[in-house]
Amino acid sequence: MSRYGLTLTLATDLLLWVLVVSDDSVKRELESTSHPWENLSLSGNTKNATTCGCSDTPVCPVFKRGYDTLYPFYLEYCLICCSMLYVMWKNVGRRIPHHGTRASPKLKLQGVVFGPLLGSFTLFVGLSIFIMYQIQATTSELTKQAFFMYYIYCITLLPIMVLCCVSGTIIHSLEERELDPHKNPTRSLDIVLLLGASLGPFAISYYSIVACVAVDPRRQLNSLNLSYSVIVILEHIAQNIFIIEGLHRPSAIDIEGKALEDKVDPSPRRCSVLEIRRQSLQNFRRASHAYLHNYSRLNWKKRVLKEISVFLILCNIILWIMPAFGAQPQFENGLEKTFYGQSTWFTILNFGLPLGIFYRMHAVGGLLEIYLTA
Repeated sequence: MSRYGLTLTLATDLLLWVLVVSDDSVKRELESTSHPWENLSLSGNTKNATTCGCSDTPVCPVFKRGYDTLYPFYLEYCLICCSMLYVMWKNVGRRIPHHGTRASPKLKLQGVVFGPLLGSFTLFVGLSIFIMYQIQATTSELTKQAFFMYYIYCITLLPIMVLCCVSGTIIHSLEERELDPHKNPTRSLDIVLLLGASLGPFAISYYSIVACVAVDPRRQLNSLNLSYSVIVILEHIAQNIFIIEGLHRPSAIDIEGKALEDKVDPSPRRCSVLEIRRQSLQNFRRASHAYLHNYSRLNWKKRVLKEISVFLILCNIILWIMPAFGAQPQFENGLEKTFYGQSTWFTILNFGLPLGIFYRMHAVGGLLEIYLTA
């Protein structure tokens, strides 16, 4: 009965997600106007297409703006519920041994400086560009400068993220923590969702590359769009590898617990209370010294992993905010829509954009786990 109930709830949340995506796609299609690639300014018909037919009261635009603002959260909520319900469905009837339980690590920003600083700077610059982009989009006058700012920002940020992911993967290979071979339904689902969600950006980038090369890759905006699409694919591949490697590493808390278990003498002996206390204290000191020695020897690796994780978390947050709240040049630039046709390109975007938005938030969860367990 528990499995049936969870399956029904999971299917309902998945259906709600499809309905929300379809609703937003229809809204985007009504707002978009077919215009040539040379003319990047939006026509005035967009404003007329979104004009509400009710009376001119301040309540109507407030509700409309509220829907546009809360839509990304509703979209993410449905997919996260589906993920959690699937984990619950897999764990129905599962028994965990007592020795396998451990305390969860707490989120504390200790020992990290450069990651939060660089990430906060990246977040601030991205928010500034996003606000300027949205101001031009709401006034129906998207110019080439808006696209330039968006593409140049992403083209600058994504290669840095690729370098961070490659560096983190190399550090993972240098660590003494071996891969965890035990089955874990939650970790398996995290990896499947990460790889599945990345198919959306892969599809959009692939079709954008084809359109840019077929039209004219030497034009300025086309070259920026082409570079952006190629770097998006590389960044997703590098980040997926880094997150998957990190999720398969055991936590430092598990290593500490194992060290404590190894140092305890399991042979039973008859001793006095004072001898037992003295022996326990010596075992604890011996295990603590061994753990501290191991931690100091790997301290720079742990610190670098934490710095990279925090920086990538903030980068993924800004890369989630920009498309989730309206900065989507794939709808407005007109290149792919002119090349493939409006219906075909909207079908590709309806498949890829929701998955890309979900990918960023799911990547934040994986990077946060890497930070906590480093």
